[in-house]
Amino acid sequence: MALKPADIRREWPRIRQEVAAILAGDDEPPEELYAECRFGRAQLYTCPEGFVVLKKYRREDNGRPELLLWMAQGAGGGLLRRYLPQLEQIARDTGAATLAFRTRRRGFERLLDQRWRLRAVEYQLDIQE
Repeated sequence: MALKPADIRREWPRIRQEVAAILAGDDEPPEELYAECRFGRAQLYTCPEGFVVLKKYRREDNGRPELLLWMAQGAGGGLLRRYLPQLEQIARDTGAATLAFRTRRRGFERLLDQRWRLRAVEYQLDIQE
């Protein structure tokens, strides 16, 4: 089993609802993810269990290239653990200095090994007018 690069145009009808559900409550519409993949600023990978979306960018704080695991969805859980070696290799192959992901779920702390370190937890307060 491996992550395989996929064409967002072909996969979109199948994954759009899942993307929308994951992004529900965020300020990002699912079409933003589609556009980022469509125009080469992010890459969709599929696997038998689901999919991941990766996005490489330069960090603002230090200018180093980072590969962001922007989204991951998979049946049965364990997607990150199962594909971590391949995600690390993709990061190396793209010249990324770090691999990162953001989540609202604190439970990942118990799943990650000692190589991972917590960089930030983000909370947001919407100010009403």
